[in-house]
Amino acid sequence: MTHGKSRDPDICCVRTPHPSLVAAWLQTPALRSRPLILGGLAHERGSVTTASAEARAQGVVEGMSLNQAQQFAPDAVFQPVDEEATARVRQSLLSILHRITPDVAPGQDPGCAFLQLDRLALRWPDRSQLLAAITRAVDGAIRVTPAIGVASSMFVSEVAAERATAGAPVIVEPEKTRAFLARLPIDLLPLDDDLREYLELLGLKTIGRLQAISRPAFRRQFGLKALDIYDLALGNDRRRLRPWRPAVRIEASEPLEPPVDNTQALQFIARALAERVSASLLSQGLGTRAVRIALDQESAPVLLIETRFAYPVTTAAELFDGIRPRLLRVSIIAPLERITLRAGRLEPAYIRQPGLLIRRDGFQESIADAVARLQEEYGSSVVQRAEVRSDTAPLPDHRILWKPA
Repeated sequence: MTHGKSRDPDICCVRTPHPSLVAAWLQTPALRSRPLILGGLAHERGSVTTASAEARAQGVVEGMSLNQAQQFAPDAVFQPVDEEATARVRQSLLSILHRITPDVAPGQDPGCAFLQLDRLALRWPDRSQLLAAITRAVDGAIRVTPAIGVASSMFVSEVAAERATAGAPVIVEPEKTRAFLARLPIDLLPLDDDLREYLELLGLKTIGRLQAISRPAFRRQFGLKALDIYDLALGNDRRRLRPWRPAVRIEASEPLEPPVDNTQALQFIARALAERVSASLLSQGLGTRAVRIALDQESAPVLLIETRFAYPVTTAAELFDGIRPRLLRVSIIAPLERITLRAGRLEPAYIRQPGLLIRRDGFQESIADAVARLQEEYGSSVVQRAEVRSDTAPLPDHRILWKPA
């Protein structure tokens, strides 16, 4: 990597398997080495959303009917896509990359993300160490080793990532961009049907053959709109990263007409708001550790109620269970005109159960969070910490002192 003001920007493409595949593997690790087809059950009328490498090796492709996919891969496991778990994986990937640099953007492919590495040059002068750190971060978050491509543009870095293998990045230096693209088929370019057919009629099957045409000649032949394709063939991509930003808070609000003055009606409305907030959290793969409720009163100050969670919660039931006791204790002075439920301290919702208590999403949380959750749900005495005393008689009842965890 060269340093200096004229240095070309480094764009890194991080590619993982489709997030729905990763979600399925996290829920059922034994599926990692088996042909897996997502989109529905084999007997259902539908199409393949994505398939594992083992299923693809047998001829399964995206968009194929599920029935046809079963004929190609009769031993494959068929499952519907878990949209919530898929969103969590996608959110986890972007969140972990955002911790490395704020210059991160999602790609059109769900398993693809781009990072601009320019601002990391001082902190990571050795690019190989930076790429290794990115690999470790992604693997730690979603248990997948990504394929990485680095180049001077988004298009070339994505092509490089498609040709990389897990743990072995493909780096295309700026001066070698044209040569790297030249041997590749023109199908890699975003061609419309008419232009693809025209190029094939002319015998232009590789990007290198297209590069041999001068820009003015290409414009005369195919028009001004096609110049973007020509520029991509040379490795020039005008697109710029549109940085992804994690959500700061999620909220739902409801006016109360007519105003209410009893906690029973308030709970009913709060439950509906919890469901709306939960839907937003699930769609973004997030969980919340803090919820604030604002109750607007007629001719009286706003009542603020806040509850905190020991682990990031996502479901409406968890949210409502946390706020309901506080709603029951609230002292309403005047009729309420509006209720607002705001979820803050948002985190990726992949942090879940430890191995001793498996939930259906299969993600893991720290033991400390698990202990705090169990104490919150079942009381402080349900989990205790054992302290071994070496200065007493060697009897279990004497040597082991149980204390609150």
